[in-house]
Amino acid sequence: MKPILKSSSKRASNHSNSKLVLLPLFLAATVLGGCATNPVTGKSEISIISEAWELKTGKQQYAPARQSQGGDYLADEGVQAYVNEVGQKIAAVSDRSLPYEFSVINNSVPNAWALPGGKISINRGLLTELGSEAELAAVLGHEVVHSAARHGAKGVERGTILQATVAVTGIATASTDYGKYVAMGAGLGSQLINSKYGRNAELESDQYGMDYMSRAGYNPQGAVDLQQTFLQLSGQKDSSFFKGLFASHPPSASRLAANKTYAQTLPKGGVTGKARYKTVMARLNETKPAYEAYEKAKQMAKDNRPKEAKKLINQAIKVEPNEGHFRSFLGDIELDAKRYTAAQNAYAEAIKLNPGFFYPHLQSGITSEKQGALSQAKSRLNRSIELLPTSQAYNALGNIAQRQGNTEEAREYFAAASSDSGASGQAALNSLIKMDLNGNPGAYIGFRYGANEAGELQIEVSNKAPRAFKNISLSINYVDQRGKLRNSRRQLSLLSANEAKLINTGLISPQGEAQISVISATLIEG
Repeated sequence: MKPILKSSSKRASNHSNSKLVLLPLFLAATVLGGCATNPVTGKSEISIISEAWELKTGKQQYAPARQSQGGDYLADEGVQAYVNEVGQKIAAVSDRSLPYEFSVINNSVPNAWALPGGKISINRGLLTELGSEAELAAVLGHEVVHSAARHGAKGVERGTILQATVAVTGIATASTDYGKYVAMGAGLGSQLINSKYGRNAELESDQYGMDYMSRAGYNPQGAVDLQQTFLQLSGQKDSSFFKGLFASHPPSASRLAANKTYAQTLPKGGVTGKARYKTVMARLNETKPAYEAYEKAKQMAKDNRPKEAKKLINQAIKVEPNEGHFRSFLGDIELDAKRYTAAQNAYAEAIKLNPGFFYPHLQSGITSEKQGALSQAKSRLNRSIELLPTSQAYNALGNIAQRQGNTEEAREYFAAASSDSGASGQAALNSLIKMDLNGNPGAYIGFRYGANEAGELQIEVSNKAPRAFKNISLSINYVDQRGKLRNSRRQLSLLSANEAKLINTGLISPQGEAQISVISATLIEG
């Protein structure tokens, strides 16, 4: 068959190829080769990824990682200051100088993680499980070693995390309240946070973390107590630990035994800090029932029990009036009920309590769009994108631009959102395809033609889109055997995603080239 020179638009082509160029770019930026001495263990190791990459990756991924898992805990800012104080004591005695940062994430799942470059976080849900400052120092020391000893970077070098540079997903974990909100293009950070470290890496982090806490003046028995607690919790079914810490840091009897043995080699004594830890965490522990009520309220809402959910979240607000998540959830209940003014009031309260968290800005923008306040909606959606780029915000901005007649702007927003496989991304993809079908159907429907054995014109129609089309109407302009210009129409009832079909037109093969075009087609939304 002879091909007709029909091609996708430049925009569509760039969009489809965007994922393919990431891998060579990543390799070009990181493959330096050679050996290096691990600053923690002193061992000679093959080092492919540079320190510059570690620093850049940690800096780029740190804020989106925290945002997508609940943002920073601000209801009691003394907790954040305390964790940073302990963390910086550990960092000061580590074997590698990095720009260490320590944050408390507002998430009930017990977890802690480290990104390359010294970016470390611990969840609110883990802090309520610890019993002393020494145990906190053990957790943070363990995570400091993960960063200092390049454990995350080694995972990338081995290829165990490399897929994240190809699949542009977001920082979205099943164990977080905000997991469906995708940080566009931040898949590597998600993989680094949620990947399992090898047994040797865990043992290294235990041992050298104990060294660090001992150097910083803490009693290394805190690390033993911590592992003892974790081992006991690992025997409980349905423990929330399995959603968080145990998923990437599984405890074991051998790790506990190794910690006990190693603790005997370190100087005796040091700070345990039970009383101070209890004092600093007093509010966090007192308000724990409010967060438990919040979790129950969310489940009630999922079970279509909004009245009960609203009653429970209002009780939680009375216990902890400084928690922005509670106000946002109240706003969500009102938004679902189409009580837009009440929803906006709740989101405004949430923003006052935590202006640096993306979610209430996003939801307020979506609510403003529904109210018809488009200028206000754009402002709030753009603010949410500054904090965490999401397909939800981009899709909403695309809808607003389309309503305002800004076609090119709408196309750009929909294209940005469409890389997400979630509901908002797929809605954006539908909108993008609809827009192109009107003016440029060749971006998605292509043709080749030739003659069959009977000498009749045969057309192969191919669908280049990840969506099905129906009622495809084709126009065929050709010169017949007598030299006359002819036009004929043909219909194709259905063309599935990425499918090609042959149409036998019954027309005698034309002289010269035929001109084939799509008159109309209807998207089957997926």
